[in-house]
Amino acid sequence: MMKRWLSLTLSFCLVFLMAAPLAEGKTNQVGSSGLYQVSTGVALYANIQGVKTSLPTVVFISGYGDDSSVWSGIQSEISQKTLTVSYDRAGLGLSDDTTKDKTTKQQVKELHKLLRKANIPGPYVLVGHSIGGLNVRGFADRYTNEVAGAVLIDASHEKQEEAVLATLPPEFIEMYQSQFTAEGDYAEVTKSFKYIEKLRSKDALRNSPLTVISATEHGMGPEMEIKWAEMQQDLASLSNQATHVTAPNSGHYVYLEQPELVQQAIISMLEQ
Repeated sequence: MMKRWLSLTLSFCLVFLMAAPLAEGKTNQVGSSGLYQVSTGVALYANIQGVKTSLPTVVFISGYGDDSSVWSGIQSEISQKTLTVSYDRAGLGLSDDTTKDKTTKQQVKELHKLLRKANIPGPYVLVGHSIGGLNVRGFADRYTNEVAGAVLIDASHEKQEEAVLATLPPEFIEMYQSQFTAEGDYAEVTKSFKYIEKLRSKDALRNSPLTVISATEHGMGPEMEIKWAEMQQDLASLSNQATHVTAPNSGHYVYLEQPELVQQAIISMLEQ
């Protein structure tokens, strides 16, 4: 029984954290899917679909360890209405790896540079899943005037790690922390959470449209489900224009299990 519990615990924790020619942005038109240089020796891959309309551009930001391919279905649908971008962070998918850290603060700067290089116009509706939600909030803080709204899909909360560690038996904590190898180690992950916690008082999303979509089935027992639901409610309190949607019977990857729900939330956001 303990072995099964540990397996479920580690699976739960992982999902929360979990070749085109080199191109330069063009002056008068949106770039094509491909690699864009964001720093010396580092190019990031962008999957660009759709055309620019009067609606905001939708930017998809993946969870820990996930590349742009996870958005293929939903991006295809949303790109029929407006310009969309998904991308691979440094070290994932088709992007180059980097010697820089892989924290939210650094990744936000690299995303902004990518959008500029590919000549992807704002304003942006940012769609972030899991730990990608931290990057949505970091981007909104740093580039507030370029953000039209945000959709957080079962997104991480700055107090998430405290809640997870509180539910783990002490003998499993080191094992849990050591599994972060796909995209930054545990120290970098923790640094990202602390960074977002410091930004909380700046209230970047307070007057922006915000939709929080929350899953209900994470497989880690009732105590953590209650804590997760409370943190999701708190995320919805970040904006005076927030909508909180619960995805009943859905696991963490809501956009894969209930894509229509997520698509409608994004379309509703665009129409605002």
